[in-house]
Order: sequence, then C-alpha cells, then structure tokens
Amino acid sequence: MIRLLIVFVFFTISSFSQTKFFEGTISDDTNKPLEAANIIAKPLNDKASLKFSISDNKGRYKLELDKNVKYEIVASYIGYVDQTIIIEQDSQKTSQDFKLESTGENLKEIVIKHELKPVVVKKDTLVFDVKSFANGNERKMKEILEKLPGVEVDKKGIVTVQGKKVTKMLVEGKSFFGGGSKLAVENIPADALDKIEVIDHFNEVGFMKQVSDSDDLAMNVKLKENKKKFVFGDLQAGVEAGAGDNGFYLAHAALFYYTPKTNVSFIGDANNIGKSTFTFDDLMRFGGGTSSFLSGRKPLTNLYSFANDNMDVIQNKSQFSAFNFSHDFSSKFSITGYGILSKAFTVSRIDNNVEYLNNSSVDYEAKTRNGDNKAILGIGNIKIDYSPSNKEKWYYNGQYQANNNDLNSVLNSVTNLGSTIFGTINKADNSSVKQYLEWHKSYNEHHTTTFVINQAYSKITPKNNWFTNEPFLSGLIPLIEDKSYQVNQIKKSEINTIDALFKHYWVINNSNHLYTNIGNNFEKSSFKTSEKQILTDGSINDFETAGFGNDIQYQLNDAYFGLEYKFRIGKWINKPGIYMHWYQLKTMQSNTNTAVTKILFQPQWNSDYEFNKSETLSFTYKLENQFPKINQLADKYTMEFYNAVYKGNALLENEKYHAATLRYSKMNSYTGIIWNGFLNYSKKVRVIRDEIKLDGINQFSTPILTDNPETNVGFMGYVSKRIYRFNLKINANLSWFDYSQTLNDVTTNNQRNNQSVGFVFKTAYKKWPDLSIGYNKGFSEFSGLTKSKYQTDAISAAFEFTFFKNWTYKMDYESLKNRDNNKQSNFYDIANTSLFYQKKNKPLGFELSVNNLFDVKKKNTYSFSDYMISQQATYILPRAILFTLSYKI
Repeated sequence: MIRLLIVFVFFTISSFSQTKFFEGTISDDTNKPLEAANIIAKPLNDKASLKFSISDNKGRYKLELDKNVKYEIVASYIGYVDQTIIIEQDSQKTSQDFKLESTGENLKEIVIKHELKPVVVKKDTLVFDVKSFANGNERKMKEILEKLPGVEVDKKGIVTVQGKKVTKMLVEGKSFFGGGSKLAVENIPADALDKIEVIDHFNEVGFMKQVSDSDDLAMNVKLKENKKKFVFGDLQAGVEAGAGDNGFYLAHAALFYYTPKTNVSFIGDANNIGKSTFTFDDLMRFGGGTSSFLSGRKPLTNLYSFANDNMDVIQNKSQFSAFNFSHDFSSKFSITGYGILSKAFTVSRIDNNVEYLNNSSVDYEAKTRNGDNKAILGIGNIKIDYSPSNKEKWYYNGQYQANNNDLNSVLNSVTNLGSTIFGTINKADNSSVKQYLEWHKSYNEHHTTTFVINQAYSKITPKNNWFTNEPFLSGLIPLIEDKSYQVNQIKKSEINTIDALFKHYWVINNSNHLYTNIGNNFEKSSFKTSEKQILTDGSINDFETAGFGNDIQYQLNDAYFGLEYKFRIGKWINKPGIYMHWYQLKTMQSNTNTAVTKILFQPQWNSDYEFNKSETLSFTYKLENQFPKINQLADKYTMEFYNAVYKGNALLENEKYHAATLRYSKMNSYTGIIWNGFLNYSKKVRVIRDEIKLDGINQFSTPILTDNPETNVGFMGYVSKRIYRFNLKINANLSWFDYSQTLNDVTTNNQRNNQSVGFVFKTAYKKWPDLSIGYNKGFSEFSGLTKSKYQTDAISAAFEFTFFKNWTYKMDYESLKNRDNNKQSNFYDIANTSLFYQKKNKPLGFELSVNNLFDVKKKNTYSFSDYMISQQATYILPRAILFTLSYKI
C-alpha cells in the first residue's frame, strides 16, 4: 500500500511539472470587472485538450495549461467583443489582462453564436457544454453530470447543483417521466447529450417567472442534433456467472424516440439482484398530480414500499416498465403523459435485540422477523398544455393510481418472561384520482393573474390478520381464552380534497410588486376500523363492546386571504406577507358532533441578497398552524401492531409553529472553492405529541395537545476546494431536537442530537482514473430519564479506470462501524466491482460484474428512542456474479 502511495505521489508531482498556470483579469473598457466571463484556451495541437475558466466577481481567472503546447486564448462576454491572443509553445508568459469593448447592441437583440463555451452564465441559468467535460468513455448521463463543476449525483440518483436539489428534470424542454431525476440520469445515454442547462427559479410559464418566486431548480437536457430526430437507447441482458446457484438475472431496456414534435420514451427492467429503478423522490413525484401553486397537502397514498433499499433483503424479484410521451399538435397545443407499472416480490429477515428503559417487567426482547412482500403499482398520468397566446396559458393534469401490497410475516419474540410467535398477514388495496386545472394570463407588463383548482380522491383499505400461540396485549384488547389466537382488523379511509386559489400580481415598477391571494382548502374524510377475534370454533368476539371500532366523519375548511409585498433595495429583495385564515373543523363520531372555528393570522417573510452572480444569501420565515388528522381525532381504540394500541383524542386542536431557513451559496471558479450551507429552525409552541404507557413490551399511546415547546435545529453544508487536479470536499450534517415526552405518567424534557462530519477526496482531471475516498464520523445522543449514545465510522471509496481505450474497470466500497456507550461495536463492509468492454462507435458491449463481492450476510445498525435501545441486523442479498451483454441503438 505504501509503495502504491509513493508511486501515486511521484506520478502526481511529475504531472504538475508538465503544466503551468496562466492567469489575469477580464474587465470592460471602464475597468469594471466582468463576472462570469468565459476564458477558453484552445490548443493548436490535436493531442492536447481544451482548457477553460470563468471569471469571478472580481474579474479574475486562472487556467492550467500544458507546457510545450501552442494555445489560442479567447476572452468573451455576452454583449462584448471577443478578444483573442496566441500563446506560443515556448512562451514564458504567465498572465494577461483582457479589456473587452461593448458591441453597442441591445442585450435583447443579441444572437448568441453556438461557439464552444464550456460554461455560460446567464442570470438564473447555467449552461454546460458536455464535450468540454466528457472523455468519451461515459455510458450514462450520471457519469457526465459527476464531471460538471458544482454538480453532484448521489447513489439514489438525486442531483444537486451548488448544494441545491434539482426538482425538475427536462429533456428538450419537456418533462421526463414526471420530472424525476433517477430515471433520467441512469438511462439517458451519455453520447446523446449536447448541453446541460440548469435553470434556477424555474417556472413552466415563461411570463410568470418574474412574479412567481419559484424555488424550483430545473435541469434541461439538450440533445445532439443527430439525436433530435432519431431512435436511440440501449438493451441489456445478464445471467449469473461462476459457480453460483441463485439464478440471478438482469434485463434492462431504455429506448428513446425524439423528433421536433413527438417524443416517446420506454424504460423496462426485470432483475433479482436488488437493483432499484427509481427513488422514493421519483415516486412522490409520480404520486403527485397536484399543482405546484398549491402546497401543504401530504401524499394521499403511501408508496414507500416501492422505493425501499432493495439490497437489504434476502430475495428480490422486481419488474418495472414505464412509458413517457409528448406531442405538439401545434405551437399552441400539446399533450404529455406517462404510464408506470411496477411489481416487486421480496423476502426479508431482520433480527432485533431491544433493551427497554424504565421498564419494571421486561428488560430485553430478542426479535426475529421473517417476511415476504408482494407489491404492485400502476400509475397513469396525462397533461394538456394550451396557449391561446404568448400571454395566456392553460394546463390540465389528470392522474389515476392504484397499488396493492400483500405482506406475510412471522415474528418470534423472546423476553425474560417467555416467548411468543406472531404470524401477520397484511393486505392493502389503495386507489386515487387526482386532477388540477391552471389558468395564467398576463394582461400587460403590470398585471398578471393565476387561477388554480385542485381535486383529489383517495381510498385506502388495509386488512390485517394476526395469529399467535399465546395471549397478547393483555389488559389492552378483550381476548377470549382459546387454543390459539386470531385477530382480524379492517381499516377503511376515504379522503376527498378540493383546493382553489386566485392570485393577482401587480408589478408597480421594477422595485415594487404587490400580490393578492384568495383561496380555499377543503377536505372531507371518513375513517372506519373494526377488530374481531376469530375463535377456533368459528365464533366471533367483536372488540366493539370494549371501546374498539372507530367510525368518524371529518371536515376541515380553510378559507384564506393574503397580501404579499415584494420590494428591492439594491441587491436585496424582500417579500413580507400576511395571511388571514378562517378554519372550520367539524367531526362526527359516537353520535357526538364537535366543531372548532378559528380565525388565525399567519405572517411570513422571504429575503434574498445577491452579493454577486455566484454568491447569494436567502432567508425564509413562516408562522403556521397544523390541524390534527382524522385518525388523531378518532376516540376509540385501534390496534397498530402486535404490541401496540392507539386511541385518538376528539378534543385536539391545532398545532402552532415557527419555521425559518437560511441558505448561503458561493462558487468561485478562480479560487476553486464552493461553499454551501443550509440552516433550518422550527419551534412548536402548541404541540400534538403521543403520551405513552408501557407494560412489558406492550404500549398504549394517545395524542395530547400541550404548550410544552419543541425546538428543532438542523444544519447541512459543505465546502469544496479544487487543489491542483484533485477536489477536497468537507461536509457536515448536524441536528438538535429538544422536546417533552410523557412516558408512564412521567413527563421529561428530552434532547436528541445527531452530528455527522466528513470529507471526500477525489481526482478531478480527465486524463486520470476517477478515484474518490470518503470518511464520515457520526455521533448520536439521547438524553432524558436515561442517556444513550453511539458513534459511527463510515468509509467509502470508488474507482474507475479506462485502459486499452475500450476497457473500463469500476469498483466501489463502503464500510460502517457502530459503537455504543458500552463500547460494544459491530461492523460490515460491502464492495461491488465490474469490468466493461465496448469499442467506440460500436453497438455491442459486455460486462462482468460482482455485487456484494465479500458475500456479506447482514448489515448491523443501532437506534434508540425515548424508552428503548435497539441493535438491528438486516440480512441482505448474497454475492451476485453477472455476465451482461449490452447493445446500443
């Protein structure tokens, strides 16, 4: 290892001796620095690569040039005449200051020439020229994005630019599968990309961007000209190789058809190696169907089971297909849509060793849960876009969604009091319909209006059956003694919501705007539960006589009026607002009607300060009220788990909390430093929190409304520095949560703190192998009646190397060590590797890959709560060796 490090350091030092730095400033003819100007060094030697830089807010730039190469260096800026110099290969010149002259043209009339500019900065838009960063060996869009400055892609396919998450993914200006990022970055071929546009404060309605204050960050993929009317994509098929007998397989297809008017995409996947096709974020987007102008509604259906980490199971079979289309019937009318079908079957095993705190009867519980889960999801979505003129826009979006989830599990629970076996069968059939209509109209440069109406209906019907050999939940459920025990439960909930908003934007002048909001949010829901014991002789013991069996009707109406005043002072933009809400909550249950009416004022404030084009500071604040959900108000008992019973509280009212965020972002290409920090703060002054009573492993909980405050503070941030041909990133994720909890009639003040700090060091030079090494140190601590804490040490590494032009070797590694306050620890590490071969411009390729190289059997983690400490072992898929053939169309 030491020898390898010495060779690497020697290679690095020798490579530095082959380069030289060239720097200077770019300004206009009045000596005013030009920020975000492009400086490009084009080699006049075919073997050398192009170099580029972007000037910072002081007009400074820096280039790293190869020695003994002749360069043509061009400084350019929109609205100014380019300036060019020649640097001879034996030149000793190391600096040059450029002064650019204005073209004298109006910026609106300038036609930007399609010359090679690696990065173009235009106010809220960054444009990356792909060929300036690619080396030609990239296979998917993800590998291109990872080489763009300030752009990161995590393992879940989530893309961030300068620390801000991409919320909308477009291809040629059209939404790609609902705008999710994972399907795009892992399926669009790298050789189809021409440019990547990053658009901050994105709004689909162009004339609304000035007034909408959107916080969306969009990424738009521009395709190469020969891909704009073409069928392209790839096909993959893999089978298990080597001596394994697990029958592992992989089949994947990604096909794209693009013309100027019609776009069609298809993605299909079938595998049993735990490869997920989309993320939970993607699912939430697919499960949307809600206008972006209306926020605050939680998803009506739970899709989490379709986005679990599918490697954390002992068996996995998944099938996925998705179809996306768009067609422009004319310049005014277009239709887009997508359909998704997903099927997954998993087998899992999880072991838990639980230590109970402040428990007089049970000290520990050892649990082993074996389960199998079958989940089916179907989604159909269509969107109509109609523009009668360039000043008016109509949207209609309709979506239907259905999912089915069947879970069978067996739990073996062993305590110091004895052992019990629980069998569970869960079946859930859920469906929903969502639709919205949007209308936007700009009357003139001063007045614009928006009207939105959103409707959603959801029906959720889970059925739970519990089987056991011993009585359970003693004192909480009215079991009749029997040879064995079976309890059946049916939960049925229906939710119907209708939300409407009318908004008028008055642009008084460039520095003053006034926005008027009138809206109404309406929800009508029902919630029914039934629990029954099925005795071995066929008779039924209905728990309704013991206070079970909820039947509640719920209606919440929120009518509101709000004013927002937006003003600019120099570089500082503020938007204070005040909203008046008239809340009406009505419930009917047990022949009892309850009504709550409140008029509440909710202030808010948004503030943005732009130091320069690459440095910003943003602040937001809101006072919000959250009314209880229907199940929290249901005043009869409900079984939740084999060891938990819940009862709502019909007297609950609204929570009240303050929420604030502060975000700082800075990118300096001259110094090679990127700063990003996000601080969030929330304080609840009226809190709904469950009171818990423990008796052995059994728990009973009910929500109460208290004035005990809850404070939550979180910070996420990183600083990234380019050091020669390397990049060092230091990151931190910190959180502090203070709250009160009532446990067995004793109320305590608790603190839950989590801190994680680390670094990632990687190469940043196209001619070198891609190598990254990361380390994260985590601290978690709970303090209340008892104190618990544990630490984690996480190491990650990734390596990619192309040799003999056509061969690519990849390897990634991660390890995690957990250590608790008793100095007990556990450890696991996982590695994956692959070797890929494909000749350039040839369609056929093959790959030999190994997942879980060390054949690790399980992952170990620690967790804790107010009343227990848990050590969990999750069994995972065994080593999978696959030989895969791929064909590029």
